Amino acid sequence: MHRIAGSTSKLSLYEAEDSADLRILLITGGGQVRRSFSQMGIQTGDRVRVLRRAPFGRPVMVDNQGAHVAIGKQLAEKVRVEFAEDVRRERPQ
Repeated sequence: MHRIAGSTSKLSLYEAEDSADLRILLITGGGQVRRSFSQMGIQTGDRVRVLRRAPFGRPVMVDNQGAHVAIGKQLAEKVRVEFAEDVRRERPQ
């Protein structure tokens, strides 16, 4: 998925491109899904960077506060994110 400059896009973690700085908005799914992300140290509100998205449904590698975490396609599709620069633009500093 390509980002349009100036857009406030909300997409799944799996749709984000390499090197994207993101903020996690929502983790959908049941308790087991949330538990899986909690065990990886990923929660709503966290800022993550996509390091690499492998092709053909392979895992997404993200950096979460210095920890590199591989997230499978099915789990990554359950995470709604927004671009981190959109967050900075919405909140004056």
